[in-house]
Amino acid sequence: MTQNNERYQIRAVDRALRVLTLLADGEPRTLMELSDALELSNSTTFRLLSTLASYNFVQRDEASGRYHLGLATLELARSFQLSNPLQQIALPLLRQLRDDTAETVHLAVLDQMEVVYLEKLHGLHAVGLMSSQVGARLLAYCTGLGKVMLAFSDPQAVREYASQVAYVRFTPTTLTSVETLLGELHAIRAQGYAFDRGERESEVHCIAAPILGPNGRLEGALSVSGPASRMHPVEEQGEHIQKLLATARGISNLLGHRAGQPPAYADISFNHSQAR
Repeated sequence: MTQNNERYQIRAVDRALRVLTLLADGEPRTLMELSDALELSNSTTFRLLSTLASYNFVQRDEASGRYHLGLATLELARSFQLSNPLQQIALPLLRQLRDDTAETVHLAVLDQMEVVYLEKLHGLHAVGLMSSQVGARLLAYCTGLGKVMLAFSDPQAVREYASQVAYVRFTPTTLTSVETLLGELHAIRAQGYAFDRGERESEVHCIAAPILGPNGRLEGALSVSGPASRMHPVEEQGEHIQKLLATARGISNLLGHRAGQPPAYADISFNHSQAR
């Protein structure tokens, strides 16, 4: 957060939003746990919780004394979905893609260089171990959705991200250096889609494609995901790639992207030397 942004903050609102952010991880917390995490007194934290509870944004479990998100947050999330044109436009096409591939389909956007899941349509096979959740955030460099959105974002911002992110090797195939990430992003932009070969979850593979809007700017991305045992031969044979790309083009066209229009930043390369 910049110093200029801090000038216009209201402290009480900031604290209340921090409470909601802490509870958004899904783990109910006691008053003391929240006070410690916020570095506030118990009395101040209690007043924040009481105010949020009066609007049903938080609730307290009487048996355990722990606080969790209230139903008002669900209503806000639903309102966001109804007002988000990307989700409204994409959902029918995502359902068709899920039915055509029988695999799990995701819709996501890039926010502050993190992947945020907007939709998850479970595949038609038996449910596997896939941890993605609507509303969750993931690092961009180790997911197919994240990589494809980075590849079609502003290269200057991506170079800065690539040089500053703390790389973690989640699996043997995770990208863990500036050079390998930027090199892969260059290839992804050239071919128009990304692979994730177990880079975040070793047994989950996926293919992802960008969704573009007017002027070729990135609006989001979609992916087809499944267990490595099914997705690996599909990747090599390209059985799902054309369906994925056709769906991405369909959503992009409905958002105002013209067929044949190049993506934004198409003439700017990912220069490795500028990332150091």
